[in-house]
Amino acid sequence: MEPCIPLPVKEDELQELVSMAKDWALTHGITMRTADRPTSSEVTNYAPFLLLPSPFPERLFHQACAVQQDFNLLYHRVAHDHDFLQSTLQSAIKVDDFTKRLWDIYETVRKEGIKQPVSLAINRNDFMTDSQGRTLSTPEDVNTLGIKEIEFNTIASSFAGLETQVGLFHRFILERCGLADKVIKLPANTCVPGIAGGMVQAWKLYGNTEAVILFLTETVSRNIFDQRWLEWGIYEINSKVKVLRRSFDQVYRKSQLTEDNKLILEGHEVAVVYFRCGYSPNDYITEEDWTTRLRIERSTAIKCPNIYYHLAGAKKVQQELGRPGVVERFIQDSEAVKRIRATFAGMYSLERDAEGDAAVAMAMENPFKYVLKPQREGGARVLYFSEGHEVAVVYFRCGYSPNDYITEEDWTTRLRIERSTAIKCPNIYYHLAGAKKVQQELGRPGVVERFIQDSEAVKRIRATFAGMYSLERDAEGDAAVAMAMENPFKYVLKPQREGGGNNYFGEDVRKVLERVLDSDERMAYILMERIHPVPFQNYVLRAESPVQPNTMLSELGVYGVLIGTSDRIITNKQCGHLLRTKTSDTNEGGVATGYSAIDSPYLV
Repeated sequence: MEPCIPLPVKEDELQELVSMAKDWALTHGITMRTADRPTSSEVTNYAPFLLLPSPFPERLFHQACAVQQDFNLLYHRVAHDHDFLQSTLQSAIKVDDFTKRLWDIYETVRKEGIKQPVSLAINRNDFMTDSQGRTLSTPEDVNTLGIKEIEFNTIASSFAGLETQVGLFHRFILERCGLADKVIKLPANTCVPGIAGGMVQAWKLYGNTEAVILFLTETVSRNIFDQRWLEWGIYEINSKVKVLRRSFDQVYRKSQLTEDNKLILEGHEVAVVYFRCGYSPNDYITEEDWTTRLRIERSTAIKCPNIYYHLAGAKKVQQELGRPGVVERFIQDSEAVKRIRATFAGMYSLERDAEGDAAVAMAMENPFKYVLKPQREGGARVLYFSEGHEVAVVYFRCGYSPNDYITEEDWTTRLRIERSTAIKCPNIYYHLAGAKKVQQELGRPGVVERFIQDSEAVKRIRATFAGMYSLERDAEGDAAVAMAMENPFKYVLKPQREGGGNNYFGEDVRKVLERVLDSDERMAYILMERIHPVPFQNYVLRAESPVQPNTMLSELGVYGVLIGTSDRIITNKQCGHLLRTKTSDTNEGGVATGYSAIDSPYLV
């Protein structure tokens, strides 16, 4: 695809643009804490970003945006379907301790009775263009491209703040280059007011104007400024809303549940809990961290996500939705089903059965066609801090990874939040709904349709699905294993859980499958068809690194906000986008993990 200006740029012009770009970034908040001082804002640097907006097909951009509300509704219904989550995630629960701990919290609060029926979902659906290996010879060949879903994120979907600023910078740089007429090709981005507005609306629904929104964050976070943009966005909408940033350990030590399940944190009632951590096992270091997650889920706080939304984000769910009839189980609108299914890429289960064996064999034969991914994704009590603040909303910016739960106190904190009446973003069932296994399951025939009755919405959702295959230990999983072993370069092997990274490509797909072939460990992964995005030229600005033209690939994320109960949708909207771009020789794609840079689309 052709860039917005001819490349390469002359060296003297390039150096002037680069100098201007770095200063603009630091002046306008495209910033991160430094690696050597990750807990301090005394020394910062610019976050990795692209010098120029990157070309992205206009037709596919609008297709991805148009299907977001369909996906929001699909995953909302998935998250509230206990039988579907149980049947879809049972194998992942068996082999992945992190998913099992999340499931245990889900079952605990479900049996006790969900204390907060309102869910706040802040989702991000990630897509790539797909050339199916074809080379684009003419500008018209862009019309032959498709778009495929990479994953649906239900917890800690980051970079809305920095993305907004990068989009503004790209408008500035085009104008400075004398290309003001091309600014019209840069789509407006509403992710910060859209996401912040969703949290404020949830806070209002909670019904206590003195309650607070809790951002549940990592103890160490270089990406604090991206989160602050959302906090400032909340204040711009309603300056009376108080936002607290606290870690699992702080919530464990400084919060408690009242008799009527309100979550009290430092004296404040918590209305909404927004998880910016908690998606990784690394977020749960001690048992107290798990206790905290359960406390939150038991509360009346609105969680973003709640535990069942978290589970719905599993890769296994994504893979299951790719099966015939599964989307249709949730979405009755045939046009919506078409939109959804049009984005699906192939995902394969690695269950220990014929289907899983076939998938393993397929990946081992041609490992460069696939990616191996882990399965896991990334109540009625009010939550109070010991300082006396009632928490209205808890926004999780951590908690999606096992690394976020270092001690039992971290798990105890999550439970405390879930038990509270605070609105969680996500609550525990939204967290579970984000598992890769859920994504895979949604690809099965009839699964999307189970949740979405609008046929047009189902079409829009299914149009984005890439092939995903379960690796269960059954006939289907064996078939997926065989398929991947035969041609591993066609697939990606992914962990079931969310959180970014830890994927396997090429020969590594075959090596991992050979290691786990005859064990239940293979069920902790999902197999996905490898997508072939279209390369282009651009410049990456990264601290202390030379700036030179590189061949790049982009991944488009579309944000969505949904607020509702199990039987009522209050708000469902698409709100902005994120473009992350990496060099073509890089397999992984996270900005926070150092692989990608923040970008914005130039529509072609």
